[in-house]
Amino acid sequence: MKKSVYFFGNGVAEGNAGMKTLLGGKGANLAEMTSMEIPVPAGFTITTKVCTDFYKNNRQYDPGLKEDVLANLRKVEEAMGERRFGDPKNPLLLSVRSGAKISMPGMMDTVLNIGLNDETIQGIIDKNNDERFAYDSYRRFIQMFSNV
Repeated sequence: MKKSVYFFGNGVAEGNAGMKTLLGGKGANLAEMTSMEIPVPAGFTITTKVCTDFYKNNRQYDPGLKEDVLANLRKVEEAMGERRFGDPKNPLLLSVRSGAKISMPGMMDTVLNIGLNDETIQGIIDKNNDERFAYDSYRRFIQMFSNV
């Protein structure tokens, strides 16, 4: 079975800087920084091959991709401690950055604060004791998401 998702976090990375063709520049460099013990929040990279295969397969993802993503999301939760994606009391927020085999400045998208919603916003307010910060983060998420 081919690997479609590569985890990085807590000083351990499944990828490295030499894997830019497969992980994209951002993914490969995040893996490399993790291996160098530079403090990088845990995450995972979906390979560039997933995108290529998506278009080759009539815009269908390979079976098993969803399970791979969910398994790696659980690894991120484990690495980040008590935070859980979708937890209204202690939400884990994610960022999604698009990447490519070659550098394409200004052509890629980023969506921050994935996981913020009408239920999790209260957890962010409680954790940071700052309602304005929480709602500004939510506003930015909605703007980025709608733009993409």
